[in-house]
Amino acid sequence: MRKILLCLTLVLSFVLRAQDGALELDGRCIKDNAPIKGALVSVYKGSTKVTELTTPKNGKFQFFLPYGVDYKVLFTFPGCPDMFLMIYASKYPTDPDIEPIYDIDVNFFDYGKPTINYSNFKNPFTKVLFDGKKRYTDDENYAADFLANLYIDPEVIKKREEALALEKQKKELEAKMKLDNEEKNRQQQLAEAQKKAEEEAERIRKQLEEKNKQDKQNDPKNAVSNKENDSKESMVSEEVKLTIDKEKRNIKEKQNKAVKAAYENDLLKIVATNERKTKEAEYVKKKDNATSNEIIETLKREAETKAMSEQIMFDSKMRNKQAVFNRGIKNQEMVTLIKQTALNSREIRAHKVKKFPEAKSYRPPGLLGVSTDVERSTFKTVYTITLSGVNQKIVYRKEKFSWGVTYYYKNDKEITEKEYLKEVSPYNIPL
Repeated sequence: MRKILLCLTLVLSFVLRAQDGALELDGRCIKDNAPIKGALVSVYKGSTKVTELTTPKNGKFQFFLPYGVDYKVLFTFPGCPDMFLMIYASKYPTDPDIEPIYDIDVNFFDYGKPTINYSNFKNPFTKVLFDGKKRYTDDENYAADFLANLYIDPEVIKKREEALALEKQKKELEAKMKLDNEEKNRQQQLAEAQKKAEEEAERIRKQLEEKNKQDKQNDPKNAVSNKENDSKESMVSEEVKLTIDKEKRNIKEKQNKAVKAAYENDLLKIVATNERKTKEAEYVKKKDNATSNEIIETLKREAETKAMSEQIMFDSKMRNKQAVFNRGIKNQEMVTLIKQTALNSREIRAHKVKKFPEAKSYRPPGLLGVSTDVERSTFKTVYTITLSGVNQKIVYRKEKFSWGVTYYYKNDKEITEKEYLKEVSPYNIPL
């Protein structure tokens, strides 16, 4: 009886789960072809978070998503862009025997890879749809478009870098032209300053000569005065000469400073150019190595992705076969259970048939008092029969549960149904 009750309980739980209906989402979070610990997986219905978990060491996760709602599953890991997928579970199988399982490996990408278009992750990396038969599967056209936009062609990167190099060269040429124009303007200003100083010195000299000439004409008899004027004129001429020499030295000093500054600028340009060329050579070398390694890694990832896809398809087929096999076993167990239940019911009905005792062995029973009682509750009904005699008192009890199981007792000791019917039937009490 207890075994039959256990089987009925398992069948009931299986039927209830099938009626509820849910998609089993199984998966694993990986990076660089290895499972990762600590990835956060969150499930949303619209903008409302339903549940979340953090992946253990094996990177695996599992959710049961009830039908009738579309879900967004968000994947987060430090140092990698956030990614999400969409599951359209509003369309689902109507057959309760179908229990779809969707399995996926979620591959995280580190930031800083030149061949990855990170802006593409603002869109779901796949969309999961019901195929109208038995499975939830990826929208293959959408997945192909997403992958096509995710990886950037190395040739495109090369052209982009060449365009940046041309732009940089153009800016350097414009800066050089600007410096040349500034140097040309500075030379012109120096030449104009020198010319202006020479003109000023010539004007002062002419003024002094004119003044001396007028003084000589006004007082020609004063020889001492003439000598003094001559000495003054010579002193003035010397002063003019010194002024001119000073202006020339100033101009020469400015020219030397300009030449020195130009030389220092040229030297700094040469050092910067050499350093830039060295860095460019190192950058080109590293870029070529990185591009080569990235291409190899890309081809390797594509091959591994293809292999994993084939493995996932194979696993899906095996799971479908296992599901069909399990349904066959379930049907077989149901048939066996029904047969056993029918057999038990037949035996119960056979035991309920009253048999009259033989006349030779018949002995009339003594006088007994018979009383019955019925007690009903939510889950069980208790029937009590009390037989009271001169020297004895026997209490029979039948406990019948709402899920179909019945237990029999005599003086609080469990007996079989057969013994119970045999001992109680002679008293013509409703059973």
